[in-house]
Amino acid sequence: MSVAPDITAILNAHREGLLAHASLTSMKRAIAAATEADIRVELLCVLDRGDDLTRTVIRDGLGQDDRLIEVAYGDLGRSRNTAVEEARGAHVAFLDADDFWGTSWLVRAHAEATKRADPIVWHPEVCAFFDGTKHILHHVDMETPSYRPVVLMDQNYWTALSFARRSIYLDTPYPPSDIPGGVGFEDWAWNKMTICKGVLHKIVPNTGHVIRRRTFSLSHVTVASQAVPHSMGYLRHLVEARQRSAKSMQR
Repeated sequence: MSVAPDITAILNAHREGLLAHASLTSMKRAIAAATEADIRVELLCVLDRGDDLTRTVIRDGLGQDDRLIEVAYGDLGRSRNTAVEEARGAHVAFLDADDFWGTSWLVRAHAEATKRADPIVWHPEVCAFFDGTKHILHHVDMETPSYRPVVLMDQNYWTALSFARRSIYLDTPYPPSDIPGGVGFEDWAWNKMTICKGVLHKIVPNTGHVIRRRTFSLSHVTVASQAVPHSMGYLRHLVEARQRSAKSMQR
């Protein structure tokens, strides 16, 4: 791609095997819709400690201009960071290799992202979970009354399949996980880290993702190990924000 892409669509893969084919197909449909809307998109796959089947499935599904890089981190956060470093697009969009995007995701997310200059991470309006867990998650927009900052201490408001300017991911890399040591949920920690830096998390209206939650998924393993996310100063951020608010009300 001679002209710099508007978006780098990143597929994070591990050992999903045949499931990766459906995820890659979902990604390519969203890229095709973006291309029709005159949005330039590159496809970048990062395979972290992948097996032969997953590698073959991905390679067979890639086009001539698509890229595949392999790493051996065994850490999703570090894999995402490497993908961002390798990305050539002005924006980055993540998809895990057993999940699905709605076909309009890239088009709608790019449209919202280019309306505003302030730092924003964009999320779909809803996520439908299936397989091991079946439920609908409605993401919360920080610029609405539904957002309560203290809740983020106890639960994650947003999934990892986000869309934002590449510079935001470069400025705030994902923290490493140490599941045996009790530290995980790299996306939850990253969400808090970005908020501490003044980044908003917002919703792209009328969009949705479909997320496979297998019983042996990284999320289930992390929960079973009773791991917690990095705090990364979020509690101090909340306290200082309340102190500023109290001082403002006293004036």
